[in-house]
Amino acid sequence: MEISIRKLEHIFLCSHCNVEYDRSTLLECIELIHKGTSNINFDDINTEVKLFGKRLSAPIIVSGMTGGFRGAEEINKNIAKAVEELNLGMGLGSQRAAIVNKELEDTYRVVRDYTESLVIGNLGAVNFIKDGWDLEVIDRAIEMIDADALAIHFNPLQEIIQPEGDVNFKNISEKLKDIISEYKKHRDVPFIAKQVGEGFSKEDAKELEYFDAIDVQGSGGTSWAKVEYYRVKDKEKREILKNFLNWGIPTAQSILEVKSSYNKIIIGSGGLRSGIDIAKCLALGCSCTAVALPVLRAALKGYEKVVELLSKYIEELKITMFLVGAENIEELRRIPYILKEPLKSILVERGCKV
Repeated sequence: MEISIRKLEHIFLCSHCNVEYDRSTLLECIELIHKGTSNINFDDINTEVKLFGKRLSAPIIVSGMTGGFRGAEEINKNIAKAVEELNLGMGLGSQRAAIVNKELEDTYRVVRDYTESLVIGNLGAVNFIKDGWDLEVIDRAIEMIDADALAIHFNPLQEIIQPEGDVNFKNISEKLKDIISEYKKHRDVPFIAKQVGEGFSKEDAKELEYFDAIDVQGSGGTSWAKVEYYRVKDKEKREILKNFLNWGIPTAQSILEVKSSYNKIIIGSGGLRSGIDIAKCLALGCSCTAVALPVLRAALKGYEKVVELLSKYIEELKITMFLVGAENIEELRRIPYILKEPLKSILVERGCKV
């Protein structure tokens, strides 16, 4: 099937169907400690962060979702206008469609007509094996949108369920390590290892140490297994695959697993649905957070709806900071919290510090 048609199907399914996990992010197992005295002035709270050379007004990125089909321009335009107005960051969906067909580049490039803020490109890890991608492809992806960073997404669960999926991930980390190392010799661009809702483990984090950042994108939010499952027509295959629709590492667990073996930038994402969720990710040690599905659904209604949603998250984040006594994001990343079951036992079992 043509990539652009698949991209359009993805947007339709995400906007009209139940594509979220039937299990939680486990962020409910993180209880922030209320500071009864607060000791800060709400009006002095500063949510700014610096990420990949850009200063953001709040630690929020709109995670990469779309591009590569006619109609994606409007969605990306609405998101770009909103992140420019609020001074946040945004990622693009996989740029493979434009790598294959240059005529689709404008469905991604449009964002730079509306924002000078942080923009993150996106390529699939598996394509560096399947399609033999090299430094030239990385250059094309970055130059297409004047990207401030490039995400490489890992998605074995999505690929195994997707009817057109690519399932050869053999030696992918070694290949990417060589390519990224070579690329950085002539251009210093940050690379992000990104999941798509399946999460990363502590073992993954060790394997990905050559990346400048890890976006955990754990389970509990959008299930790309569900998205692709809707597209599977073969009844026998559906019967097998239905048992994997909730597979993955929950977001809170993934953050703490990655943190236990990786000391660079961690982006918390996967099912974040409020400013409180964002605050919890930051308290766990993340430098920034990312949100996808709610923003996509808002963007389909107009850029004003995106501004409204993200403004709500920022206000909720500030109120949470006020209630835990954190005047800025660095202070928020050091506040005490209670780790509750079942997450606490899971982390002990996994040998992670709790």
